Order: sequence, then structure tokens, then C-alpha cells
Amino acid sequence: MSRSTVVTLLGLVAYLCLALNTSLMAPFFPIKAYEKGLSRLQIGLVSAAYSIATLVASLFMTTFLKPRDMYFMYFCGPLISASCIICFGFLQYSPNGLIFCLFGFICMFICGLGGATHFCATLAVLCNVKKEWEQRMGSLLEAAFGMGMVMGPPLGSLAYKMGGYTMPFVSAGIFQIFVISVIRCLMTLKPIKEAPKPTNVSFYLKYMTKPFILLVMISILLSSSMFGVIDTIMSPYLNNHFKISEDEIGFVFLAFGTTYSLAGAFFGILVDMGHGGRVFFACAFCLPMSILLLYFCSTIKELNHIMFFVVCLGLIGINVAGAFIPGYLLVEKFAMEYGIEDPNEAKLFTAIVITMIYGLGGIFGPVIVGGLTFGFLGFEKTLLVQFISLCFGFLCIIPMVFRKRILKIFLLESCEK
Repeated sequence: MSRSTVVTLLGLVAYLCLALNTSLMAPFFPIKAYEKGLSRLQIGLVSAAYSIATLVASLFMTTFLKPRDMYFMYFCGPLISASCIICFGFLQYSPNGLIFCLFGFICMFICGLGGATHFCATLAVLCNVKKEWEQRMGSLLEAAFGMGMVMGPPLGSLAYKMGGYTMPFVSAGIFQIFVISVIRCLMTLKPIKEAPKPTNVSFYLKYMTKPFILLVMISILLSSSMFGVIDTIMSPYLNNHFKISEDEIGFVFLAFGTTYSLAGAFFGILVDMGHGGRVFFACAFCLPMSILLLYFCSTIKELNHIMFFVVCLGLIGINVAGAFIPGYLLVEKFAMEYGIEDPNEAKLFTAIVITMIYGLGGIFGPVIVGGLTFGFLGFEKTLLVQFISLCFGFLCIIPMVFRKRILKIFLLESCEK
């Protein structure tokens, strides 16, 4: 195996750590934070801090991004992220209430900034290392992120059982520092070719407000909010209702992460075959139906069994993957339709838009739905609110069916090979 292959594979592992940083705390953090005196809204704010940082980075950082900065961002980002996730692990020794909330938010926000810098540079750096993998690097990174979503909850539960609250975060941080250090020792720093010139924020806002780009963005945003919703409402409900301990909840979350990862790989193949629009449409419809099924499982006595919840989480994982993954290509095609002629510029625009959407979804899910709604209305009514929001996301893409030219772009017929 060549050195470039080893470096690329380790780069995928480093990218996987971005998902681990947030997914590993899903089984136990909401319960622990509630014990430390935080309200549901405060728990949502701490959980959303990573996404808020991602949103800030997507709006401003790429405006100043230059090729000569790529390596610095690639290696500096994980060190910042890992240091903050380790500090987050020692918050159990902080005073209860507002102090815990404030320091938790700051740690996760800075961790998110570090993760965002690494995210912005990863594709360019790894494509420069392994040029023959350039065409499939995007799908490999998506698969690595999916694996992080799968591994995070069970590993978090296992580490929590072995060493308490601090162990999962310290282990993840040390592992991330080790991986990026090995990459730096092995990687030969080749000059990166000039990327598209940085453009001011107004340029992106001009195209983000185009009707059909905006509608696709809203639909993707509401679908991506499911990550935050699941993280903030499921573990307290499973702990209170089924008496499942924090060190076992992660294995229930495995259903969501596993199906998301496997479905993401399958849907990626369908997108490459030109069926991205059809996958997006079908999963945008099925996602609210799977939330409605979860609502019935929580309210109907005969269905109120842990195995039904596991099945529902699996269905949600499949539909979130299908409603999120084709979005990249849809936004890119609509951007080119609306006048961004340079393909590289369209790809940069799309990367920024998707990062921003993911950040907004990460705020809407844990803060608005998982914080405010769950705190005031409880688990069942929160599911109904999420069902209504996802139905609105599906309705946003209905107008595309009635415009022949737009429908052709939406179905990605031009992607057929």
C-alpha cells in the first residue's frame, strides 16, 4: 500500500472524528446536563453550539479562504477541536446551572470552529494527495461521516460505562490528535492549485434567494434538523419511559446511525445514476411518515415497545439520508441554471450552502424542537411539531413538479451518463 493511500485513509478517519465529536454524547449528555440543573432549552443550546459555529464559518471563513491556507487549516482545525472536546469532558467538575451551560457552549462552539476549518480544507487536501481518487473523494468523505454517526453513540455509551462522563470526550480528543499527528508525519506537502477566488457574502446571498434554490434549502434544512432532534429528545424519553441506562442508550441509537450510513452509500449510487431527484422526493415524503409512525408507537399501548422504537429510528435514518445526500447535486444544478457558469464556482457555492444548511438544521433541531418544544410540550407533541415541519419541507418541493424545465433539472436527467 502506497504512502498516499495510507495518508488518504487516515484522512478519512480524521474526517470521521468530526461526526464522533458530537454523536458520541447523544446517549448520556442530555440526561447528565439535566442533572446539572440545565433546562431543556439550555441543553439544546449547548448541543447546537457546534452547528452555530459551523454556520458562522460557512458564512465568513470561505470568503477569505485561499489555497495557501489549506494545509494550515487542515492540521490546525483538528487540534483546536480535540482540545475543546477534552475540555468539555472535564465540565462535570464545574458548578451546576449557568456556569456549566456557559462553559459547555463555549467549548462546543470553539470545537465547531475547529471542525469547520478542517471540513473546508479536507476535500482539497486529500484530492491533492490522492489525485486518482478525486472523482469519488466526496462520496468517501460522506461515508466516513456516516460511519462516525454510527460509531459515536455506542462508543460513547461504552466509554461512559467504563470511566464516567469524562472518558468519552478525553478518549475522542486524544485519538483525534494522534491521527492528525500521524498524517502530518506521513504527508508530503505538495502545492495546491489555485481554487476559485474567494467571493464576498453578498454573491452567495444573491443566489441563495433564488426561488427554487431557496425551496430546496428549506427542505434540506428541515430534514437535517432530525440529527439534533434525535440527539436531544430520545435519550431522556428512553431513560424515563423504558428505564434504559445511559450506557445502553447508545446501542439503541445504533439503528439510526447504521441505516443512515448504509442508505447513504446506496443512495449515493442512485444519485450517480441520475436518480437523485426521485430519491430526494420519495424520502422527503417518507420522512414525516416515519416520524408519525414513531408518534403512534409512543401513544398506542400495543406499539409502545422498545423494538418498535428501534425500527422507527432505522426508518428515520434511511429517509434522512435520502432527503439530505442528493441535496448537494440539486443545489449545484440549480445554481448553474440560475447563472453560475463556472463549475468550480458552482461547487464552492454548493459546499458553502450545504454547510450553512447543516448548521441551521443543527440549531433548529436541538434548540427550537428539542429545547423549547420538548421542554414545554413533552415527547409526543414534539413529534407532532416535527411531523408538521417536515410536511412543510415536502410541500416546498411540490412546485418543482409543475414546471417542466425545473422538473427536468430536479430529476437530474442531465446527470445520466
